[in-house]
Amino acid sequence: MRQINKIGIPIVLMFLIFSFTKCKTQNVDQKIPFRISEKVYFYWVGGRKGSSGTTIIIKGVQETTNLYFPNIYFQNHKYDLKNELNDDGFTLTANVSELVKAGLKMDADPAGEYGNTPPVTKKIPFDLAQNEAVLVYAISGKNYYHKITGIKQLETVKYP
Repeated sequence: MRQINKIGIPIVLMFLIFSFTKCKTQNVDQKIPFRISEKVYFYWVGGRKGSSGTTIIIKGVQETTNLYFPNIYFQNHKYDLKNELNDDGFTLTANVSELVKAGLKMDADPAGEYGNTPPVTKKIPFDLAQNEAVLVYAISGKNYYHKITGIKQLETVKYP
């Protein structure tokens, strides 16, 4: 019995230590190397049935030259950003299309929709309100996070 305690306790302790080191929290930085001047989003609807999406636009001025914005977390999604740099600063755009899958069975009777698979939504690592986002920025290849609040919603755009 004594032999089991000598071996068992260190194994349990090592298991606990390794299991907690896998838990990673995302640190959101307060001091950032850029200033945001405009932050808006709008929903859009296309002319084709089932064609819609969201566009996010963020404008600002960077204080360093080796700055890149790969992603943004917004409304329970992770979006890739298009970076446009100019003399006045930067413009970040994420345009996400949410097309309805072809072959989706729609019926007034729920039994007629049997076989449809529900959409898979991945949980993002942040708890955000409707008008909040977390902007991922990289300096020399290392990622940092900045929370943006008060993102203004514009009117829905209807394309022909």
